[in-house]
Amino acid sequence: MRAHIDTEPSEAERSEKRSSMKLVVLGATGGTGLEIVRQAIERGHSVTALVRSLDRLKAFRSRITVEQGDLLNSAELKKVIRGHDAVLSAFGPRVPIAKADAHLRHQFAGALTSAMRRAGVRRVVIESVAFLFKNSVLPPAYLLGRLFFSGTIADTSAMERVLEERELDWTIVRPPELTDKPYTGKYRVREGHCLVSVSKSRARMWPIS
Repeated sequence: MRAHIDTEPSEAERSEKRSSMKLVVLGATGGTGLEIVRQAIERGHSVTALVRSLDRLKAFRSRITVEQGDLLNSAELKKVIRGHDAVLSAFGPRVPIAKADAHLRHQFAGALTSAMRRAGVRRVVIESVAFLFKNSVLPPAYLLGRLFFSGTIADTSAMERVLEERELDWTIVRPPELTDKPYTGKYRVREGHCLVSVSKSRARMWPIS
């Protein structure tokens, strides 16, 4: 089990050398998902993406495996995840969040953890939200979330509880607002605490080794 990490790895993690891995990327067609795919390819990892629409991955189609399916379907997830080393997820509802998606992250967590257990894969890194940091003063993340994004707080909290209750090797990443600024190679990490930041580059959030 891993602690909640705001975004940025330690010196030891940066220097650690890892061999090529077989990764499943979920939510691969969103801004963060595309960045995960790009970095994973650049670092020599094998990538499989399970998506609803194939269009946004055209630029990577010759370098990754793309499966079309439903990320809320545990059986479809199991078929894709089996035989891989880890799952990286940037999956979440589109903003503004429709009423039909009010419990999307919770539903997804249930389907994903069930699929991983049956596929025999334990390692998962999943994107959450900084609004869940209750001890953050600057910015007052939890207070702002409760005032303006109570639905997001409820759904994402439920997602995290599902992960924490399963016997998985999980890391929950709680970023602030994400931007499309380029990767710089410089980043910090705090376990269980929100960094003093109102925005962060997607490229810096997922420094894949």
